[in-house]
Amino acid sequence: MVKVLVECTPWAYACCDTLLTAEDVASASRFQNERRRNEHLAWRRVVRRELGRGVSISYNEVGAPIVDTPNTFISVAHGGGCVAVAIADERIGIDIESIERDFTMASARYMSPEELLMSNDELWPAMVWCAKEALYKLYGKRGIELRTELQIKSYNADTKQLTAELMNERRAVVEMEIREGEIIVATARFN
Repeated sequence: MVKVLVECTPWAYACCDTLLTAEDVASASRFQNERRRNEHLAWRRVVRRELGRGVSISYNEVGAPIVDTPNTFISVAHGGGCVAVAIADERIGIDIESIERDFTMASARYMSPEELLMSNDELWPAMVWCAKEALYKLYGKRGIELRTELQIKSYNADTKQLTAELMNERRAVVEMEIREGEIIVATARFN
């Protein structure tokens, strides 16, 4: 089971939103930036709506959010004025990016020469960035060198699916989706 939820982030949350808890508000208060506070509250609201208001949200040793629901894994991302939440019965990674963000100047820092040649789609650098961010979350290890250690092995332009591998680890599949012509959503899971 994999559920992917993408929602626009409201500019502000009402103090009386019944899904958010005092813990959520306290957790969000650590962010100085109002946009980041609202993104934080938005993804927590989605998790509580889907898994129940009483679900406990904490963080693992690498800082990724986890829930106390048995056999339930989450991954969260924010970007382009939206939040994305993946909920699954196995490890999962998700990322979201605006198609307006230009990744071409930085692409050589996170894409290998082989990856640069895999597609001539103008969104390819953004899709690879988004995929590698989702994969980074899936593998759950700090310090991964995106250009050399996390490699895209294949890409199917028709299905928008790619396969990837962290050196000497399990292979993963990433589903790419462009929603409403505005945002790229990448969901990574093990093959």
